[in-house]
Order: sequence, then C-alpha cells, then structure tokens
Amino acid sequence: MNLFVSCDNFERDFQDERFLSEEHFTEINNSGGTTGIVALDGASLSYFRDGEDGEIEFGIKSIDLGMDLRSNDMDMSRSTWYGAYHRYDNTVLTSGNNDFMWEFFYKAINNANQVISLISDEAPEELLVYKSKSYAYRAISYFYLIRIYQHTRADDSTPAIPIDFGDFVGESKATVGEVKKLIFDDLTAAYEGLKNYTRATKEEVDANVVAAYLARYHLTYENWSEAEKYADIAMKAGSISADVAHGFDELSLSEAIWGAVVTPNTSEVYQSFFSHISQINDGYSGWNHFKTANSNLVDALPASDLRHSWFADQEYPPGVVIVPGTWPHYNRTPKYTSLKFIAQPGPGQFIGDYIYLRNTEFILTKAEALARQNKTAEAQKTLFDLNSVRDSNYTLSTNTGQALIDEILFYRRIELWGDGVASFDMARLGLGLNRKDGRVNLVQPGADLVIPPLDTKMIYEIPQREVDANPNIN
Repeated sequence: MNLFVSCDNFERDFQDERFLSEEHFTEINNSGGTTGIVALDGASLSYFRDGEDGEIEFGIKSIDLGMDLRSNDMDMSRSTWYGAYHRYDNTVLTSGNNDFMWEFFYKAINNANQVISLISDEAPEELLVYKSKSYAYRAISYFYLIRIYQHTRADDSTPAIPIDFGDFVGESKATVGEVKKLIFDDLTAAYEGLKNYTRATKEEVDANVVAAYLARYHLTYENWSEAEKYADIAMKAGSISADVAHGFDELSLSEAIWGAVVTPNTSEVYQSFFSHISQINDGYSGWNHFKTANSNLVDALPASDLRHSWFADQEYPPGVVIVPGTWPHYNRTPKYTSLKFIAQPGPGQFIGDYIYLRNTEFILTKAEALARQNKTAEAQKTLFDLNSVRDSNYTLSTNTGQALIDEILFYRRIELWGDGVASFDMARLGLGLNRKDGRVNLVQPGADLVIPPLDTKMIYEIPQREVDANPNIN
C-alpha cells in the first residue's frame, strides 16, 4: 500500500512531491539527520493537497467542497460530480465518496503515526518540531472524522469511530469522548511544541495554524472562553483586505493562514478545487455544472457589501467579462453563481493555490465566542472590525443577546461560503437541512430535501470496506 504522496529526491521541496511508497520509508528512516523526516512531513502535506486518484478525491479541499454542498447555503445546478453529496445519496456504507473520505483521513493518520513513532520525546528540538506537526495532522484528521461519522452533539459515551494506534489491528469504535480527548491532547501537544517555531512558508503548520484548529474545536464543543483565546491568536496570523475580488487563489493573500501552493507540476488540472468551483475557469463548474449560493442568503446581504461580488448579480450571457481581469467565458452564468473562487490566469488552467484557513473565520469565531459569554461590546467591536472593511456603510451593531449571535452567524455564512465550514456549523448549532425555504437559485434534483438535524442521513455510515476488514467494528 502507498502510504505517502512522494518524492524521488529527499531534498526536493514538498510542493513538488507526488508518490512515496512504503519502501521509501525504510530508506528515509536510515538516511540520518532530519532529511528523511522532512521528506515524510512534506509527503503528509502533499497528501492533504492531492489526496487520491479520482475526479473529486483531491484532498482536503475536495472534502470541504463536498461538505459545503450538504449545507443550506450551496447548491448545484445539475447532477454531476459532487451530486451525491448534494443529494445526500452518499452517506451509505457502499458509497465511493464515503470510502474515499474514510481512506483519506485514516491514511493521513497513519502517516502521522509513522512520524510520531520515529521520533522519541528526547530527540533534538529540530526533530521534535516534526513530531509536533504530526500531532497536528492526526488531530485535524480525527476532527473531520468525528464530525462526519457521528452527530456533533452526540453524548461523549456514544460509540463513534476507531482510533488507529499505528499497528493496523482492527479496533472497535472508540467513544465520542475518547476521540475528542485524543484531538484535544494532540492539538495541545502540537501547539506547545510549535510555540517557538518559525515556519518558512504558509504551507507549513505552525502554532498559529494549530491555534486555528483549537479555536474550531472549542467553538464546536462550546468551550467559549477557550474558543475566544485561540481565535484571537489565529486571527492575528493574517490581516483583512478590502480586495475581495482576487479569486482566493494565492496563498500569499494577507488573509491566508495555511494552505498549499499549486504549481504547473502539481496541478491536477480538472481534478481540482477550482475546476469544480470556478464558473469562469474552463472546468467542470464552467461546463454548466454551476455552484450557486442560496438566494435568501445573498439577498439578505446589504447592497453596499463588497461580498456581493462573490455571486453573480444577474444572469450573464456567454462572452461577458464578469470579473475584471478574467476572460469572457463561453457559457452563460446564472444569477447567484459563485464568482468567489477563480484560478488565474484563465481558461483551462488550474494553478490556483489552496487556502485551508483564513483569518476572517477566526474574527467571526472570536465574535461569536464573546457574544455567547455576554461580552456584548467586545463582540460588537470584533464584528465591526471585519464588516467595516467589507462594507463601508456598516455601522457598529446595536444587537444584543441572541440577536447579536444571529447576526454573527449570518455573516459567518456569507464570509465563509465555500470554505468548508457551513455544514459543520449546522451540525454544531443543531440545524437540519431545509431546501424548501423559498430559494430561487438553480438547484439540481434534491431541491425539495428537508432533513432534521439528528436524522441518520446527517452523518455517514462506516464504509463497507472497513466493515468487511475489521471484525471489531460494532
């Protein structure tokens, strides 16, 4: 089994790595110094970027897009790739999408376990840094898994998913509480281990990235003061920009905290995030597979808000340059179609960088955590700090209590549209799916879906391949 995406040369930068087989593992382990560990770390990052070999199996961004299509905020105009996510058809144990997600995160966990097991706690600091990073990769993977395969609001005693201890022995399901503890312990170890580490690029994990996931973790499980604390750290890793029409395709953007650079060598072309999300690029979305925003959400946004530019304000005929600096796409563009994500330089090219985390998410996380602690003035000011950059007409909110929380949650839905947050927010807030809400944007079959929050379709079944291979799954 190929456990890693790889490199032929240990000295090669990880953004150019692709395939690393198990036999490389022994070679790396025997290479001495930090060379081999650096290669393994790069392989893990490459796997997060590239994933498996499938049209919609290109790593974390693939899963984020699939999860967003399960939310109330993103729709597809017709049935094609990702249609099963949108229709909730792929939650069953025989689904290929389901199998991919399970395999993807458990491979990432196994990759992390390999590095953790290689580095003793008494190793030099230059090696311990990579152990800390691997704790972060493992925590991130389990955090996705626990929310995909069990209800977020499930009691801690509820059976959930197996914990992989690195020995390939089929384990029985750990409880929600046990998995949550592992995630928290790993994130804490990663944060402490990386506090004094300075990364070379935003492609690397550092303490700010770990703080972002700690903020997500604590927000999810309603530890408001801790969510506030770590969100404050994460949000300071970037700065807000009034330029919202850049396509979110450059890791160098001031708002970006963590992501992956995509080069002509590493671009998977049509098997990529921008192929499936960018209407203006000549990919799956541009070929009449439009990703559209819930019209109710967009129409509720004040007309002066710059974020309106993220969604087509009318139906555009073919050949119109909708976003300055882009090309006149040959297809029509329906109203509410996504214009937020655009990979430059133009048709048929998909070398846009992947952004996994942006600081604006954590401004909103901090605002929500403050509001839930009744720190009203601080919450209002934090929300103002973001919205006044996005909308020159925005004034300091006078909302309090639940009304203020609702306002913050509305702006989370707008600001983080397409960033892979929406369905996870629905789960933590105890919200179900309701597509019978009067929306008028284009929606493929599945437009009439209404699913309550604790319905079995809101979570995924453990895939058939795992059930067949693991006699201890109960």
